[in-house]
Amino acid sequence: MKEGKITRRRLLATGGVAALIAANGGSFAQTEKPVTDLKPGEWSWYPERALDGPVAVLVSLADQLAFVYRNGIRIGVSTVSTGRKGYKTPTGVFSVLRKEKLHHSKAYNNAAMPDSQFFFGGCALHAGGLPGYPSSHGCVHLPKAFADLVFGVTHNGTPVIVTNSRSGIGSLSHAGLVLTNSDLQAVETMTGNVAGKNLPRDKDGERDDAFAIIVSSADRRLIALKNGKEFISADIGIEHPRLPLGTHVYLLQGVNPATHVYDWIAIGLGTGRETAVDVQREIAVTARLVIPPDVYGQIARELHPGATMMLTDLPAHPETRSATDFVIMRNS
Repeated sequence: MKEGKITRRRLLATGGVAALIAANGGSFAQTEKPVTDLKPGEWSWYPERALDGPVAVLVSLADQLAFVYRNGIRIGVSTVSTGRKGYKTPTGVFSVLRKEKLHHSKAYNNAAMPDSQFFFGGCALHAGGLPGYPSSHGCVHLPKAFADLVFGVTHNGTPVIVTNSRSGIGSLSHAGLVLTNSDLQAVETMTGNVAGKNLPRDKDGERDDAFAIIVSSADRRLIALKNGKEFISADIGIEHPRLPLGTHVYLLQGVNPATHVYDWIAIGLGTGRETAVDVQREIAVTARLVIPPDVYGQIARELHPGATMMLTDLPAHPETRSATDFVIMRNS
């Protein structure tokens, strides 16, 4: 769907779109157009597929596309324009920790950046030009109407994952994910803390902390961050340490208090296809983590729907986290 006036003829031409008023501000829910057919400036939005839950934004530099997921279900896709030569958009795992409805760039002649969602320094998701190729100074340009819709559904800590290739996504359930199945007392403690919690708010005066966990096999260390600032740093064990962990990103949907099962979204970075996530492999790699019991308790108090966890073979010290190829919870 292109920006501009929506006429009855245009709606019929796109396949007899049934206009439904969605829960987030009265936007149109549309018939999906194949992503390969989207032209510069076009987008699709269908929020009724998942009306609530944590949101993740995945950007593919090669495809010049952004995918929006809620509860692991795609609710939108749009063409984008990312950083041009000399101003490349950084790749990595980021989090939205600052949003401004109408931002003006201090670096570029007070240029307007509507619906800005900052994920790395001055780089943001925002409404901007869409010529059909990378043209920005590092930001991810979105169609204006789409940028407004995305702005309305994200929450504090929403992950923004930028890769060269398209990333896969899948759902998995597990007794703890960061815990062993046998550690039932710890699982119940974490369940009790997560149950009833909501997604972190990001409105003025109603801001909640966003929580993220980074596990580095290089450091054999777990680091937890609240709003981008280090909160926990602890040594951990890794079974079969000579085998790489790989890179894995998980987003917590919520927990079933009756069964003590956590529902997670697993995101496979740069898989090339949206569905290329091996759920059993994602679960198996977490079973190799040996985390001290006292760290469980600290995590239990902070874990919430929308919390993220990342496993990596790279070092996780602050200097590495600020590099453009590995950025976790970077505040602007």
